[in-house]
Amino acid sequence: MKTFLAIILAGAISVVVLPLQAQTEKKDESVVDTAAQKTKEAAHAVAKTTKEAAEAVVDAVTPDADATKVNVNVTEDSIDMPKSVEPGKTAFVVKNSGKEKHNFEVRGHGIDKKFMLALAPDETKVLHVDLKTGRYKAMCLMTDHEKKKKIAVDLTVR
Repeated sequence: MKTFLAIILAGAISVVVLPLQAQTEKKDESVVDTAAQKTKEAAHAVAKTTKEAAEAVVDAVTPDADATKVNVNVTEDSIDMPKSVEPGKTAFVVKNSGKEKHNFEVRGHGIDKKFMLALAPDETKVLHVDLKTGRYKAMCLMTDHEKKKKIAVDLTVR
């Protein structure tokens, strides 16, 4: 009798469990398909963001069309640039002609703008600053091993 009950119980379980297992396998396939689709969408989003970032880097070395372009050349000993400019949106096109890394900074009238990363030798970057009438300091900061050197130019905006 125990054997008979075990056979009936096993049969009842297989009648209930096997269809549930088949449904679970279909759900698993659906989950895998959904995950694959989401992964594909994420890959497209990453590719789009990477392309936009690359375009932004190109823009970082191109002055805005509506900005006054000011060429700046920095070396270990000097900053070669105009001493006065007109007020408004200004694009400082900074070229590092030195042998060490340099940064370029504009300070005055509540403005303190500089590059996030220093310029490597022979590198050029653009720093956009909206200048108001007044006096500013344009500075080149250079870290040379254990000493720090600062070169500054007085800039008049008239």
